Amino acid sequence: MKAAVMKEGGGLEVRDMPEPPEPGPDQVKVKIAYCGICGSELHSLDPDYTSRPSVFGRPPGGRPMGPRIGGHEASGTVVAVGPNVQGIEVGDRVGMNFRTPCGTCYYCRNMQEHFCERSIGATGAYAEYAMYHPNAVYKLPDDVSLEVGAVLEPVTVGVHTVDIADIHPGCTLAIMGGGPIGMLILEVAKIAGAAKILMSEPVESRRKLAEQLGATVTIDPLNENIEDMAKKMTEGRGFDRVIDASGKIAVAKQCIQIAGRGATVVWAAMYPTGVEVGVAPSDMYIKELTIKGVFVSPYCFPRSVNLLNKLDLEPLISIRPIEEINEAFHDLLAGKDMKVLIKP
Repeated sequence: MKAAVMKEGGGLEVRDMPEPPEPGPDQVKVKIAYCGICGSELHSLDPDYTSRPSVFGRPPGGRPMGPRIGGHEASGTVVAVGPNVQGIEVGDRVGMNFRTPCGTCYYCRNMQEHFCERSIGATGAYAEYAMYHPNAVYKLPDDVSLEVGAVLEPVTVGVHTVDIADIHPGCTLAIMGGGPIGMLILEVAKIAGAAKILMSEPVESRRKLAEQLGATVTIDPLNENIEDMAKKMTEGRGFDRVIDASGKIAVAKQCIQIAGRGATVVWAAMYPTGVEVGVAPSDMYIKELTIKGVFVSPYCFPRSVNLLNKLDLEPLISIRPIEEINEAFHDLLAGKDMKVLIKP
């Protein structure tokens, strides 16, 4: 089968790879329709990120499988199920998680499945076929396309971010970074009731899209003063919630500066290994701030499936054939496109 393989040192190569075999117990084989390019994978081209521990686990069966096929934000159609799999049938249109918690380690038993010590990883989805644990497979509603279904996993990240930010009706919110995750946070936050939302994003086309999706105000942080705008939007108080989806250290620090008293700041991005953000203890004391991070999206998939036909996701999506995957990576790094789906 055709697949995009992660090369040592970064980048991908389209190769002919063995098709996964017929599924064994607790396995589901899916013909991949689309697989989205994740921002975390873009960091594979950046040496500042390459020492970050993997969260993807191992393929079903527990053994590393030679060259690693990339991709984990996928949708497709079930083509075979293991002998003991129930509730999933051949022909089902599905979206998938890329990992399944073991259910028995300390973290799984302590309602923290995202920190599972023995998670079961799916095989890579930049391929014609991939294998999943049944717990990682979710049926798509009839009115949800496979294109939109491929955005399910990043939607769960938006849902988890809104959860831990505790966004509630009437609150004010600043989102730093208008990439795919920033846009999804914007849409989910509106449903959660955020009344005033600022989107800070240097790329003009992304600011226009944020306005289309419901941002109250957009700002170019390279040419406009975000602290002045924060005061203007909040009558001088600062935002109730501030979320960084940019992954920039300077922006993560700026979140603290525009947060109001009693605010929650969420760093919802990946950052280079070993870097630090200086936080003045006096700011924490005077403002009584809460700062949180985001690590994948526990317990969010069922709710996110329900949201797929409530969110405006199609404006985010563009599609490229697998043969153009490296060009798609570089276009995204240049600020072009938004959520690129690779079609095997």
